[in-house]
Amino acid sequence: MQLKHLFLFIVCSFFLSGCEDITNWAYEKGLAMEKNRAGLKDQILTTADGITWHILTSETSAEPIAEKEAVLLIHGFSADSSNWVRFANELEGDFFFIVPDLPGHGETTRNLDLTYTMSAQATRLLTLMDALQIQHFHVAGNSMGGAISLALARQAPQRVLSIGLIDSAGLTRQTEGFKTILADSNSNPLIPHTAEQFQATLQWAMEEPPYLPSFVVDIMGKKKAANAEVAEKVWSDLLEDPGMMLEDKNVLPSIQIPTLVLWGREDRLLGVDNVGAFLEELPQSRAIVLDGIGHVPMAEAPGKSADAFRAFWREVRP
Repeated sequence: MQLKHLFLFIVCSFFLSGCEDITNWAYEKGLAMEKNRAGLKDQILTTADGITWHILTSETSAEPIAEKEAVLLIHGFSADSSNWVRFANELEGDFFFIVPDLPGHGETTRNLDLTYTMSAQATRLLTLMDALQIQHFHVAGNSMGGAISLALARQAPQRVLSIGLIDSAGLTRQTEGFKTILADSNSNPLIPHTAEQFQATLQWAMEEPPYLPSFVVDIMGKKKAANAEVAEKVWSDLLEDPGMMLEDKNVLPSIQIPTLVLWGREDRLLGVDNVGAFLEELPQSRAIVLDGIGHVPMAEAPGKSADAFRAFWREVRP
């Protein structure tokens, strides 16, 4: 069942779409069904560094790493693990997925005392993979998650089988439009402080957002607004982070790991000119550009994105 029909069925069956308790229930129920359809389950665990994680992992009755290759999927700034659910659904059964909410995001530890640099987040993710007893894995990241993927590959190249950079930061060549709005406005469109402002976030992030009922967008907006203070802290850490400004630093050429660069041609945040720059600096990279797609291809075009990575992961399989 498509997400559109799923949500409409839930809401109409109760005839109570205007009731906040019911809409919250419908949102959680719909998301849970989407996760289930993708073969994902929720987990909460605390690692040795004191981070309490919310993660999604593939359902399996067998020992996962013995059966399937592991894939770590890393979301972008102000997002969470749900961004990957439709992508994972396209690949259910082929790989063992680990999809965390990063610290500072979603239901994982969020506070103003943490440092949210690419290096710090990569170190935390390696601690998480240790806790899950996963030694070797593919990693793919969107936007900020791509920059974290690069930091992770630099810290533990012997553990990373391949890298996926999806409209990735790291070089962080922003579009002129995005640079202009950041310079001319007192607010960042990626950090909504009210539920209503989340509409602008979606418009910047996606060229063709998947259908979501208005009450779902409102709930998502409220969740993002509730985390605005932490999001501002994360953003301030990113602005001064060398891990977001790797171009011409003689860092990327040292990464000798197969890399797929996947980009949405209509990205309003990080322009498609990033693709050529990544190809020049990463020795074992290749690229795919999706027409008509924005900054979050795995959510906007999960089928095409999954097809690209399925072929790539099979090709680089050890």
